[in-house]
Amino acid sequence: MKKVVYALAAVVLASGCASGTGYGVIVAAGSSASLPPSTAAPATPRDVPPETHTGKGEGQFAVTWPADQLGFFTFDCPKCAGNVIISTDGGEFGLVNAIGAYKGTTWLNTEPDRPTRKVTVLADATWTATITDYRSLPETPLAKPASGKGDAVLRVPAGVTRVHFSAKTRGNIALWVESAETDDLLVNEIGDVEVDRDVRGPAYLRVDGYEASWTITPS
Repeated sequence: MKKVVYALAAVVLASGCASGTGYGVIVAAGSSASLPPSTAAPATPRDVPPETHTGKGEGQFAVTWPADQLGFFTFDCPKCAGNVIISTDGGEFGLVNAIGAYKGTTWLNTEPDRPTRKVTVLADATWTATITDYRSLPETPLAKPASGKGDAVLRVPAGVTRVHFSAKTRGNIALWVESAETDDLLVNEIGDVEVDRDVRGPAYLRVDGYEASWTITPS
C-alpha cells in the first residue's frame, strides 16, 4: 500500500510540561511486525492552518485536512474518567485507546489513497481535537535527549542515524518511524523498555503509550 512520506523542515520548537494520566507532550528537549519501505517520492509539506473541533462525550466530526498532507492529531480531554477511544475512516483507523484524563498526539493521512475524512470519538467529558502541520512538532536535536509522557510525535533532524529509546510503563509501549526512506514499527513491548534503533533523519517518531514516561536520544 502506497505511503505518504514527507520532507521535514528544520524548525526547533520549545515545549513544556504537563501532568495527569495520559498526557503526551514533550517535557524536555535539549537540556532524551515491520512495514515495507516506501518507494514514493518525498512530498513537500505545505503550511496548513490548524483545524480544531470541540465536543462533549461521544461524537463524530468531518475532517477537511488535505489528503496529501501528513497531519498531527492532538486530542485533549482533561476531565475524562472512562475509556477514550478515537477512530477514523482513514488508513490509520484507531488513533487513541486510553483510560482517564488524556492529552496526546498522533499522526494521520500517512496513506494518500485512504485519507481521513471522518473521526469518531468515544469519551465522557468535554474534549478538543486539533490537527496541525509539521510546524507544531518539537524537534529533538542530535545527541540531546527529549523526555515526555504519553502519546507524542516529534522530529529528528538530518544527520541522525540512531536513537536510544527508554520508557517506563505498566502497559504497552510502541515506537514508530515515518520518513522518506521508511515507515516502520521499531518497538512494540509491554512494560519497561530500553533499546537502540537505527533511524535516519530527517524523520518523524511517534510514541504510543499513554501511561508511559519515556526518553529519546538521537545520535
